[in-house]
Amino acid sequence: MNRWKAAATHLALSAVVIGGIALTAFLLWYPYALYRVSGLDRILLVMLAIDLTAGPLLTLIVYRAGKPSLRFDLTVIALCQAAFLAYGLHTLWQGRPVFLVATPDTYTLVFANEIAPTDLADAADPAWRSLPWTGPILAGARMPEAPDQRREVMETFMAGGAGIERTPRRYLSFDAVIPLLLENAEAVPPSVPDADIARTGRTRDALRRAPLVSRRGEGWMLIDSEQGRPLRAVR
Repeated sequence: MNRWKAAATHLALSAVVIGGIALTAFLLWYPYALYRVSGLDRILLVMLAIDLTAGPLLTLIVYRAGKPSLRFDLTVIALCQAAFLAYGLHTLWQGRPVFLVATPDTYTLVFANEIAPTDLADAADPAWRSLPWTGPILAGARMPEAPDQRREVMETFMAGGAGIERTPRRYLSFDAVIPLLLENAEAVPPSVPDADIARTGRTRDALRRAPLVSRRGEGWMLIDSEQGRPLRAVR
């Protein structure tokens, strides 16, 4: 085997591994096409670039048939590549979506590294007291009606706090917020591609859209016009 064939083999194996990771992330953590506002493509591109540098490219450089230290060199490359891959997986895990929060005006996608552990312990619903492993949980949030609580929320946010969308102890039932969200949602314009409409399983007239925001991107969420349930994220 020459160095080009060795590097090509290494590249193919790396592509299979990265592809498997990407597919798992898409299917498990990003329902409703949430990857469109999550920055997932940038994270995966960085992982791919590092993986190609740490693996196939180094194999191309060091590989020489019959080289006495070849086994040692390839072992070191494999260990370096595994370390970079582990770091990339850790980054994906820490930045996975954990809550999709409906407010009267928007949907907010919240990531694991945006939630303070102390807020989890005080959440009203047991489902909100731990970060999910298999995709975001639906929740609701809105400003408190009591003046003192409203002032507390505002003061916390102005001081650099997370805001109600990223504070599980202030979460409400998802269904409690949906009527207000539907009041503010708008009709789906013709600019939304027919392909995205088709993937919702609804007709355009049976849909509304609401703003979808996260700290990594923004877009729109297509929702059911009667129940307000999220169906598909669009840009």
